[in-house]
Amino acid sequence: MKRGRKPKGFNTLKVAKEVDQLGKQQNQYLGPSLKDLPKPISFDILLRLSTKRLLVCRCVCKPWRSLISDPEFARLHFERAEAFPLIRSSSRTHISRNLYLIEPPEDNPGFESHFQMKLETKLKVPLRNAELVMNGEGDANVGCSSKGGVKRKRCIKLLPKEHKLNVVNSCNGLLCLSEPSLNYPFMVCNPITGEFINLPIPTQADERSKKFFDSGLGFSPKTNKYIVIRMFDQQKRIHEPIREPITGRELFSGRVAEIHTLGTRSWKRIGCAPCSFLGYNLGFPTYLSGSLHWLLIDINILDYIISFNFDMERFQSVPQPPLNYGKMSLDMSRNMSLGTLRGRLCLCDRSNYGHIDIWMMEEYGVQESWKKAFCIGTKTDHERWLRGLYEPMSYLRSGAILFFHHLSKAVFYFNAKEQFSSLKFLKVRGIKSKFKAIAHIPSFISLKDRVTEDDLEVLNTSRCVGFKLQGETKALFLKEENEDFDSDFGLLSDVEYRDMHCESDYAG
Repeated sequence: MKRGRKPKGFNTLKVAKEVDQLGKQQNQYLGPSLKDLPKPISFDILLRLSTKRLLVCRCVCKPWRSLISDPEFARLHFERAEAFPLIRSSSRTHISRNLYLIEPPEDNPGFESHFQMKLETKLKVPLRNAELVMNGEGDANVGCSSKGGVKRKRCIKLLPKEHKLNVVNSCNGLLCLSEPSLNYPFMVCNPITGEFINLPIPTQADERSKKFFDSGLGFSPKTNKYIVIRMFDQQKRIHEPIREPITGRELFSGRVAEIHTLGTRSWKRIGCAPCSFLGYNLGFPTYLSGSLHWLLIDINILDYIISFNFDMERFQSVPQPPLNYGKMSLDMSRNMSLGTLRGRLCLCDRSNYGHIDIWMMEEYGVQESWKKAFCIGTKTDHERWLRGLYEPMSYLRSGAILFFHHLSKAVFYFNAKEQFSSLKFLKVRGIKSKFKAIAHIPSFISLKDRVTEDDLEVLNTSRCVGFKLQGETKALFLKEENEDFDSDFGLLSDVEYRDMHCESDYAG
């Protein structure tokens, strides 16, 4: 019989039936599998899993992937989800697409002592020009060599100025990404699903006339739409005074605001925009209750928390906590940060240099509802004072409050359920450079459900997932550090603390 020829009488259909029957007999012997469960039971089980577990389950079988991608499942899981920090390398010389989700394990949800975990949930943000990478035009030295028959991923060198993106803020599971130099909003993405939408780019004539400063992403409950806002100074000379939206003052300022409804193709001018003193950026964009909030630095006004309401499309001031500090100065801004904890607007104040005061607005928009929820000491176990700005990231159900410390670029946690708890230091091991953290609620809701125009393309980062960029980290570990730290982390002795109690770092 010649090689490659089927024997006489060979029936492929018969063989296929026999194989299928054998598989059914084996399944009967092993018993039913998890995917054989009724859909309502599978729905309820998967709904209780963490984001990390769901990302794994999504790859198990098609029925589970379909269930997890169901809009109703994604909505219910998002309503139950907690906010967790996303960390990202902040190297100036390399492009970092990787986002690592700090989600505590089920057996240690409160970051107990001797804590250590591998950051296995690695997500990716898009590249600014994926087509350039796909076409190979950005390769300096691709190198497809192999050893032992194992093919390596292509390592690509790209210029940071052409591909780097900053994370502006998070809103309902979506991230707003901007071009770094001018903070121009470039795209909106969902790092869990890998989907992203490119925002409309201004024409060259418009781009030359604008200087971008502030931007952010929010949601309008009235229209059920996501909206991106950008604020910039027009370069053309202003001859007539314009009324400033917060104070009502008439200024010769060309600072204006525009909004873009996600899924459309244009920007809409909405009028004059507020700005901070001496051109500083508006600090800590924070979305809550249909509005995007910022800290405003202005020595001429008392209202230092401002917001933009996406339903009414206007700026307004927000009642601030009773700190009795007067007008917001540059020194005050160095000690304050804005955020949300358990669905409440909160202000983190380190003006008392031995403590962190956490103020929370119990009823949104009501000044009398501001309460000092926590007063946390910043003295370490080694009798050192940790100076610098703290940004609130998450208040977990376990009682752990997570902070990002801007000076040391580290994550700290505080156990609110323990009476004599102190700040604990969690160091990320595996990143040579420093990193940034973003408070984020993971969401499996698809961006395609938010697009109103049929011909508007929703892209996916999976197109470039097989490429490795130069300097990308393989594995990171989060570990509690008990040893003493060096001065680079902002630790002061009692003598240094008394001498430098008025010194702080700015993170506006």
